[in-house]
Amino acid sequence: MKNASKAPFLGLFFYLFLDSIKIYKMLLQNINLNYLRVFECVYRTRCMTTAAKELHLTQSGVSQHIRSLEESIEAPLFDRLHRKLMPTKEAQKLYFQTRLALKHIEEVLGEISQAQISLKGEVNLGMPIEFGNHKIIPALAHLGQKYPQLKFNMKMDFASPLEGLLLSGELDFAFLDEFVSNKNIETEAIDEEILVLCGTPEYLNRWGPIKSTKAYFEELDYIAYQKGEPVLRRWFIHHTRRKNLNLKVRAQVMDVKAVSGLILENLGLGILPIHLVDSLIQSGIRMHVFAGCGKPLTNKISLSYLKGRQQSTLIKLIMNELKDLIS
Repeated sequence: MKNASKAPFLGLFFYLFLDSIKIYKMLLQNINLNYLRVFECVYRTRCMTTAAKELHLTQSGVSQHIRSLEESIEAPLFDRLHRKLMPTKEAQKLYFQTRLALKHIEEVLGEISQAQISLKGEVNLGMPIEFGNHKIIPALAHLGQKYPQLKFNMKMDFASPLEGLLLSGELDFAFLDEFVSNKNIETEAIDEEILVLCGTPEYLNRWGPIKSTKAYFEELDYIAYQKGEPVLRRWFIHHTRRKNLNLKVRAQVMDVKAVSGLILENLGLGILPIHLVDSLIQSGIRMHVFAGCGKPLTNKISLSYLKGRQQSTLIKLIMNELKDLIS
């Protein structure tokens, strides 16, 4: 009798299960899979224009794909606020699964493609020193293992010299920060790092209570990356609106680790990426980070290449794979 009483319930459960499968199949059949590829790119870049360039589509075409996807799933994916795209919670859920699925498909296609076996050649690229060591070098190591016949020629420097090498054709592409730009260079934003002004409590204690006045900041010593200290001055303009501070630069060195070393030796204050400061603090080192105006100063990193230059299939493939690995 007990088994008989369960039979109608199990039958109803099985019916509902089959019905749910039919609904999901119908939903998937009504979605053009190209919509998902466009959605992934728009979500990642947060910009219809940038996504259109990357996908070689028109901006109106990209917008139409997003609208069609929203209509198909009957859910909004982006809010348009002050000309900026803000992903909804539904978009966040969809992006995570879509990115995993697309990555898996790309990996499977790569495994069965004979082109991967014969992929070889040289790639000439440039990068900022700290961002390069932190993110690009690990990604290149991954690609080097994946493609044993690839050779990487790397140049680490500031944006201005790297832009010159791009314009002369010596680099296939480069990762540049936003301090310098040239209209003949195409850029695709891929990441950003927060920059902070910091120093040791031991150094700051020499100058008494910490203040935010012009006189206080002009009393302190600083470590800069290059002549004219553009990174330091950008921090002060962003956080204090002061453009003409008389900064006492005690040392100038183009390496982030060297700047952090001089800061830790109490020579003065300097600008460091927040991930490096967090790492120092987690290791037990005491650091004071100046709060500024509250809104962080970010240094946007862009994949950059010479506008109009015909890139080989090899370079295009490596650029795309690096973008995926870094983002």
